[in-house]
Amino acid sequence: MKNVLKWGALLVVLGFGAMLSTKIPALGLAEAGFCGRCHAMDVQVSTYLEGIHAQDANCGDCHDPHGLVTGSLFATYTGMRDVYRVVTNTTPVEIRATNLSREVLQDNCLRCHADVLGYIGDTREDGGWHCFDCHRDVVHIK
Repeated sequence: MKNVLKWGALLVVLGFGAMLSTKIPALGLAEAGFCGRCHAMDVQVSTYLEGIHAQDANCGDCHDPHGLVTGSLFATYTGMRDVYRVVTNTTPVEIRATNLSREVLQDNCLRCHADVLGYIGDTREDGGWHCFDCHRDVVHIK
């Protein structure tokens, strides 16, 4: 029983370490070069590379929470989901943000553009829209 607990603990530590590795910038796991390896993301990556955000932000800056643990968990979950969809050929024809992803995107808009949004506040309050409902073409040009 002790060996099972030791191996279990080791697997948990290794798994947690692997999960946290998604936030190591040198690995480039949040960069367009990595995200674009999947043919399902061709349009998203190419349009991002043509937009203004490509100069200062990578995919993870907009699509992942910025906390070390929360960002790692989210990136691991969404990455594994995407790999599963590619392997099982169940990738949707039109890739849309989930409700959780929509909140992450909005929080990152607010984080980077706090100077402008300080004047108008969080646009989703009182049933309002998310920033990208109007500004989607700024990042992913059609």
